[in-house]
Amino acid sequence: MLEVLSRAIDVDTFTLLSVAALSGWAGLLLMFVQPKRMLALALMPGFVVGALAANYFFLEYGVYLTSENETNVVLASTIGVSVALLIMIALLHLMGAINKMRLQSYKIPH
Repeated sequence: MLEVLSRAIDVDTFTLLSVAALSGWAGLLLMFVQPKRMLALALMPGFVVGALAANYFFLEYGVYLTSENETNVVLASTIGVSVALLIMIALLHLMGAINKMRLQSYKIPH
């Protein structure tokens, strides 16, 4: 676990810039789809973590989609942001279903 944290902190400047740019664009696109700024801002750390985790796992397991390092960083970040978005959407739906069940248990029958 410490190795993962040390590698996440010790990334190069290009990776940080590409992760920040892709996470920013994902948040901006999310604001166009769902016009709630706070939701987009709340999900931005998840985008960043997803992109950094994808870069880490691609380097750790030797997954190289192209021969250029910069292109691999961008592709891994894009995949990480996409997977993070899918996971967060699933969690939001799950939380909504749990909240709906909880509210129905408090309903007073007529």
